[in-house]
Amino acid sequence: MDHNGQRELEATLDNLERLANEDSETLRKKVYETFSGISFLVLEAKKANFKRGWAYNLKDRHNENIFEKSEAKILEEASNKFIQPLFSNSVKRGGASIPVKASASGSIVKPALNPEDLSLDRTFWKVRDLLKSIDEQVKNFSRELGPFRLFYDKNTPDFRFPLPVPAPPPVFVSVIMVPINPRSIPIVIGLIIEAVRLVYSVGPMSNDVTRKVLSLVLGLIDFLKGDWKQGILSMIGFFGETPLLAGLIGKVLLNLLDLVAPDIQERMTMDAYQSAKSMYIGFLLWGFANFAPDFARASARLQFDAIKKIVTDANGKIDAVEASMQKSVGAAGLQLKLNDIPEDFVPTFDDMQNLQAIVRQPTIYCSKEFQQAIDPLRKIPPMRLVLELMNIPTDPQTLEFECKDHAGESLEDTLGVSLQPQITPTPGSPIATALEPPAVPQAPAVLNTKRGGTRHRKTKKRNTRRR
Repeated sequence: MDHNGQRELEATLDNLERLANEDSETLRKKVYETFSGISFLVLEAKKANFKRGWAYNLKDRHNENIFEKSEAKILEEASNKFIQPLFSNSVKRGGASIPVKASASGSIVKPALNPEDLSLDRTFWKVRDLLKSIDEQVKNFSRELGPFRLFYDKNTPDFRFPLPVPAPPPVFVSVIMVPINPRSIPIVIGLIIEAVRLVYSVGPMSNDVTRKVLSLVLGLIDFLKGDWKQGILSMIGFFGETPLLAGLIGKVLLNLLDLVAPDIQERMTMDAYQSAKSMYIGFLLWGFANFAPDFARASARLQFDAIKKIVTDANGKIDAVEASMQKSVGAAGLQLKLNDIPEDFVPTFDDMQNLQAIVRQPTIYCSKEFQQAIDPLRKIPPMRLVLELMNIPTDPQTLEFECKDHAGESLEDTLGVSLQPQITPTPGSPIATALEPPAVPQAPAVLNTKRGGTRHRKTKKRNTRRR
């Protein structure tokens, strides 16, 4: 900060301190004058439609300019940035102008719903982010403000638990102080209450009052530990034995899921969500294959035959290209192979579920061309719903999750790996022979002759005679 700015700051602070020390009547008057001056400037700017030069043209009662050119420029820039949008007739969002209308009562009518917000995938990510946010907030509460924060503090030393062990006489018993991690205390407390609740919930010692009280207590402890999902599963035991057992199974599954790596958890959650959508589409395809009328089946067969012909023609062209390229590399002792399109990939009425596999090719839906082609369909909620039910990513977050680094690449790049030929040496060619590993020489076998054995026995006899 330069000296001029520092002096202005000090003068402003001194002025504020002086105003704070004045009596309330004087302070109210100055606040009123300040807001009155701001209102005057806003009205003048609106009257001039925020055109350049409106602030410099303001006159005082002596018909002199109120602001200098530099001051007027700063005031106009600030009003254009902060005040003019308040009087705008439309609210700009995402580069588009959405009109905002006023009702007869003077209240503002909210703009129409964006069709792109009607998305299953976008709702899935919003719910996922909401659950993650709740997890983080509850865990932060338990670690910073909750009654169990002492057990999770890194500065809390280990607790010492006395453990008597047998010792030789005359002591007979010796006490050893066993260190216990503070983080294990809330877990042990929860396990003890869970065991007591289970004993008093099923079997001959079942008691409804005890079960309800312990379910609420255990749920509260789980919440205070930062496990709000387990707290809910504990509290549903309040409603009966069957909900208690269901909640106990759910808690076991949650504990097992916590042992899985976070990225695998994310993948498992996404797979479960996509599997549910795929089951719905699969049910529709199954119903069509088994209950569709004859004219619909005939139309589908025609389409399947057309697709099969396209695949057969494409494979024929691939084979022709492969034969042509093989002539070039065959003389060098190489063998070239291009990947064909499997004909089993074409669906029939017996395996109509292959339709789902066809549309779920990452090399296709990750490409920039495909995403641009379905861009108009994103604004049509029914069509977008169909695409998302077929697990085709239409949301940027889903596209990034599914395609990783290949999102937005051209179709040529995404198909490049599958179209690359496989080149291998021809068996028996000089290249194949040169690439073979050298033979490992074998060590000669050691022969145990009769003469050698006789010498050994003679040596033993000589040693015996010397003794």
